[in-house]
Amino acid sequence: MSGLRFDDFSPGIIPSQTHAVIDYIQAGVNIFAAAHFSKHGNARAGYAAAILGAGVLINAWMTDYHYGVFRVWGLKTHGILDYAIAAASVACPRLFDIDYKPDAAFFYAQGGGETLIAGISDYTDDSGAKRQLEPVSRRFRERVAG
Repeated sequence: MSGLRFDDFSPGIIPSQTHAVIDYIQAGVNIFAAAHFSKHGNARAGYAAAILGAGVLINAWMTDYHYGVFRVWGLKTHGILDYAIAAASVACPRLFDIDYKPDAAFFYAQGGGETLIAGISDYTDDSGAKRQLEPVSRRFRERVAG
């Protein structure tokens, strides 16, 4: 199972290391698309793709997994944010008023691909995690006592 309660029906077949590589590829694709859209006269699609690319990149940097940089949150939080990014991708044509159908199709495909990858990723795979997250209650007791 993938590790998130609401999608336990889907198989968790993509390990965290592979998911990390996919995240960086997806961020790069979005940033490349932003440059492409802007160059070809669709600034709104360019802004939308740049924002999505930055969101994917920040999510990857902040996750405690292979190739994560700051390692602030765990893989399950990353998974929830993956679904949020997928929803944002699908909403972009409406939010940014992108009328040109091929450009809008890019965002729908991004959202579908992100949902598929998120659905089959194993968010319980902590093999790349470098820090062990303590339960909040233990940290709170230590701060209060000390």
